[in-house]
Amino acid sequence: MPAGTITDSPAGEKELDMSNVNFFDLARNRFRTGLAELDKKWGWYFALGVLLVVLGSIASATAVGTTMLSVVMLGWILLVGGAGLIALSFVASKWSGFLLTLAAGALHVIAGFTLLSFPRSGAVAITLMVGAIWIGAGIYRAIASMVMRFPNWGWHLVSGIVSFVVGAMLVRGLATTSLWFLGLYLGVDLIIHGLSWITFALRVHGLARELAISEERRPAA
Repeated sequence: MPAGTITDSPAGEKELDMSNVNFFDLARNRFRTGLAELDKKWGWYFALGVLLVVLGSIASATAVGTTMLSVVMLGWILLVGGAGLIALSFVASKWSGFLLTLAAGALHVIAGFTLLSFPRSGAVAITLMVGAIWIGAGIYRAIASMVMRFPNWGWHLVSGIVSFVVGAMLVRGLATTSLWFLGLYLGVDLIIHGLSWITFALRVHGLARELAISEERRPAA
């Protein structure tokens, strides 16, 4: 028989079937093991979700305070990071990127000091930047969806219009929206993350219980 010829012998089909069975058994066992490990800690995931929802609700209810706190925290992060970059530039002073690193560190320090000194103005600047990004992204998304007409392009058109409208509202009412926007945004983001963790925990626990019940009902071989 020439080399490389494939035969449809019963022995070959049996070996192929056995290899498939072994592969699926291995994949099934790994899935069960991973699911069991997740199920052991599903309560912690659930508690994390509840905590995030609570924190998000508090942040949304105190949006103005959360906004100011966020700006101050960002200012400290920029200040410390800039100081680190400046120190790094002097430590590695012979490096070819010395001036670039020093300039970046100085800009970080200036931005951080400005945010700490004028958190209200920092909130206005950040809100303006976010609004401008949403306006630009909304225009691009709307135009691209109408030009390319890909599947479900209408939803992308609606998404672009909504993004543009929300961004325009932020920029138009900048004097007032900058006070609460960042806090509300962070609060909603925490709530959504918390709900996703809660859903994940409940789904994992429910799937593990369903798998355990199915294993109990399976007749013995």
